[in-house]
Amino acid sequence: MKSVLLWLLLFNAICCSFSARILAISPFPGKSHYIFASGILKALQQRGHHIVEYSPFPPSKPLANYTHVEVHTEFEKETQNWTFEKFSQIAKISNSMWPNPFGFLNVWWMTNPICKEIFQQESIKKLINSNEHFDLVITESSFGQESMLVFGNRFGAPTVTVQGLSSIPAMNRDAGNAMSIATIPEMTSFAATDNMTFIQRLFNFVSVICSLLLYYNHQLPTQDKILREYYTQDAPSIAELVGNVSLYLINSHPAVEYPRPYTPNIIPIGGITISPDRTPLPKDLKQFMDSAKEGVVYFSLGTVVPVHILPEELLQAFVSVFKKLPQKVIWKIDLESIPNLSKNVMLTKWVPQPGVLAHPNCVLFMTHGGAFSQQEAIHAGVPTVGIAFFGDQPSNVKFAEYRGIGVSLAFDNISEETISTAINKVLKNPKYKENAQRLSRIFRDRPMSPADSAVFWVEYVIRHKGAHHL
Repeated sequence: MKSVLLWLLLFNAICCSFSARILAISPFPGKSHYIFASGILKALQQRGHHIVEYSPFPPSKPLANYTHVEVHTEFEKETQNWTFEKFSQIAKISNSMWPNPFGFLNVWWMTNPICKEIFQQESIKKLINSNEHFDLVITESSFGQESMLVFGNRFGAPTVTVQGLSSIPAMNRDAGNAMSIATIPEMTSFAATDNMTFIQRLFNFVSVICSLLLYYNHQLPTQDKILREYYTQDAPSIAELVGNVSLYLINSHPAVEYPRPYTPNIIPIGGITISPDRTPLPKDLKQFMDSAKEGVVYFSLGTVVPVHILPEELLQAFVSVFKKLPQKVIWKIDLESIPNLSKNVMLTKWVPQPGVLAHPNCVLFMTHGGAFSQQEAIHAGVPTVGIAFFGDQPSNVKFAEYRGIGVSLAFDNISEETISTAINKVLKNPKYKENAQRLSRIFRDRPMSPADSAVFWVEYVIRHKGAHHL
């Protein structure tokens, strides 16, 4: 017994000796962005590191060695007031068949005011003027928040960037990673696959070059101006801060995107949001799924798409199709009720999504094509019907089509007929399920978990004082 206690004390001492203080600045109010960053931070906290986080989203429960400071911006209120017309306009631009290098302007239109506001908040001013010590600073700088890298300079700590997307042209350039425009389609390009025609390669080239020109001639100067106006005139240049990033943790894996090369300072950790300890299904939900002899169709448009603003005729198109299905339907939606809903449909405002997808009776996932939702579907081996709106969603849905694990349903062409056609195409062809299960095996088969990989490389950066040799 004494020897066991001795070993436990020794193990605890070793863990404590590697404990670091890590500052995380994540002001963007997108829940999916927070979920990705949170997966990394919680893994570090469980390893024994002390986390100090500034974000709009508090942890679901108190954690030891985890200090959370809430920061909110006016942008959160703006998104709550979006109309269907505004939302539809953004979706149509993002789903255009033409290269859309200006899609990043939509991102910067959101993030630049957020960065201005963050520097003016009292909690941030207090942090800047404090004598705190941090061994590492984590930001989401490559998502239009480059000025947040100044916290690394302020506290003399290396910086790590986390990105809930896969790699994008600007990040590749900043990280020194080669871009193969002829073979790898970028997110903003119409080029749907890595088997491009000459025209698609040309579109890909135009998209990449335009996005880089906008990044270096518009976004970085704007962020530099924000830094000097709201932080200090003596701040390092944005170019210097971006050039000093030690590591990029990105949401990628060969099973969920086209294969591409990465330099040693870019670490793909796709799947880190999928916890091995799944939240159990609520009793009523479990009974609903267990009793579904023909299977369950799960329908969710994620946390960003405001379903409550959709016109009644769109909602009724789904209602009519679901009524005719032999399967049961779980519809995640922020509405208490919908007229004419049939008994085979369960409305719910929240579900433990990984648990629903992992249930053996789940036969189809109708999704907006967000990166995390698509990864959870692939992890569970469930085929999809993708209704893409904006951001990386169109390219994710195209990837699912190309890999034969799903079909797309155009947002601006939703009708009872198109919904029914898409659902039946997947359910009646076993190839979609077989391909999804094959990708699931590939996605799960790796030498270490995404969380362990993230922790190792963050600690590596700390041990090697920034690890700029990467």
